[in-house]
Amino acid sequence: MGALKQSGHAAPYNLRSWCLLGRSPTCDVRLDDARISGEHARVSFTGHGWELRDLGSRNGTFVHGQKVPTADRVALAEGDVFTLGGPARPAPELCLVDASPPIASALHVASGKVLVAAGGVLSLPDEDDPQASLVETREGRWVLESGGATRDAVDREIVVVGGEAWSLDVPALTGPTLDAAAGVPTLDNVVFRFRVSRNEEYVEITLLHPAGDVLVPTRSHHYLLLTLARARRDDSEAGAARDAAGWRERDELCRMLMMDEYRLNVDVCRARKQLAAAGIAGSANVVERRVGSGRLRLGTPQIKIEREGA
Repeated sequence: MGALKQSGHAAPYNLRSWCLLGRSPTCDVRLDDARISGEHARVSFTGHGWELRDLGSRNGTFVHGQKVPTADRVALAEGDVFTLGGPARPAPELCLVDASPPIASALHVASGKVLVAAGGVLSLPDEDDPQASLVETREGRWVLESGGATRDAVDREIVVVGGEAWSLDVPALTGPTLDAAAGVPTLDNVVFRFRVSRNEEYVEITLLHPAGDVLVPTRSHHYLLLTLARARRDDSEAGAARDAAGWRERDELCRMLMMDEYRLNVDVCRARKQLAAAGIAGSANVVERRVGSGRLRLGTPQIKIEREGA
């Protein structure tokens, strides 16, 4: 993700999709210097790159020594240097040391700790206790799974998880993010082959792909994926449309699998994490949750289910 580094400071500031710079305690990048206004400037990602805007500061914002007109937007490239409150040092000097796009993240309001999404998923308060999850859809939208429901996430909204407040940073929609290059396994171009023992105590998953098959190490959450795969297969064989096939109510799944909602959420999180570790692009959608409801389904219709000895 993008980063600014202040001259004379060791640690860079990681950039959210937009950041306020100034003296105010509410600024994302707080600079304690009398030349700087409360909300002095703003750095934002446009979808193509970073830009800097002066917010009507008293002493100005300068890029390579040139003053930025109030409300104008100036594109920043990696390595560009700007100062706040004067054209040169000792005015605070910052450099865009990383121009990569922002990544969805969550800021712990009390401590300032930032968690960053990986593989299209961010679990709160952490991966071992996924009480809420921020998930990137195939279309590049971010949705929030929390309290048994799924809805579109809102940039800078405050989410309370386990009594702790988190501020979400949700990058603007940029379109599909899956890498569809030849030879790259994605959720949409692999086939899930399930091999199930007679007593159903053992489930083996192999991801079939022209560039090479991937045997996924057996885990307990594979039975959840098998159950969802069967639901999608059965609905398809009964003539259900692709968009309608495979959806099951959360409570129904919990009864079928004899687990509570918390364990279900943990298994969904572990399935996503395991496929991401296996190098499958788009793995966040291996289990889809329907926005506005508590329904779930397997995120692919490409499945084979084989029973041992059949």
